[in-house]
Amino acid sequence: MTVTFNQDGFAETSGEITVYCTDNQDIYSHSTTEYVSEGGSLSAGSYLDAPPQPKQGFVIVRADNSWQYQADHRGTYYSKETGEKVEHTALGELPDNLTVLEPLAEPCKWNGTEWVKDEAKIAEIKSQQQAEMWERIKQKRHDNLRGGVFVRSIGKWFHSNDESRQQYTFMRTLEQLPPNMQWKTMENAFVPFNGAILDELSLQLIADEQADFANAERHKHLMEQVENPLNYDFSDGWTTTFTE
Repeated sequence: MTVTFNQDGFAETSGEITVYCTDNQDIYSHSTTEYVSEGGSLSAGSYLDAPPQPKQGFVIVRADNSWQYQADHRGTYYSKETGEKVEHTALGELPDNLTVLEPLAEPCKWNGTEWVKDEAKIAEIKSQQQAEMWERIKQKRHDNLRGGVFVRSIGKWFHSNDESRQQYTFMRTLEQLPPNMQWKTMENAFVPFNGAILDELSLQLIADEQADFANAERHKHLMEQVENPLNYDFSDGWTTTFTE
């Protein structure tokens, strides 16, 4: 039996009828058979009239009491302003600030039709990386020069940290060192300490500093020539430090 409805949408008879359903966004989803009792109405989101045939790039929506095509570009895109991945969930035409083209692996910008290298950004990043690497090189120089100073005449290592350097500087202001002075070396041995050893130690500190400062500048120059400054290896060429 065919189910008929009055002008207010209520069934005049009971029976089963084919209906066309939408989801919570009013997008057509499927058809089904629905039982309607006399005096009842269709369930929410169900309609009697069949939608048109599907069309590529569109969804069928219910609007103004009829089925209509609406552009469907939902999916993953990239922002032309930032290059960030964007999930586009709205129906309708694709916004002008989105593209399906994936940005380049290196800093880039949108030129109106495609992604191109952002030379200014690349140069800025490289300059920042060079500055960061130069700080690492200088820290290596600083740490290396505080890793001990070797006095060859007695074959011993003396401390060269900031506190020890201050002590050596102070002792050089004295007219003479205390007699029978003993000094603890980095090998944990006590050795006689006199003016001759202080002179040799001081000259070696200066020589080590000059060598490591020159090595740091060498590494800086080489680092600034490479494509990726953060991968530059500056481990060679430093003066020897104490190892237990």
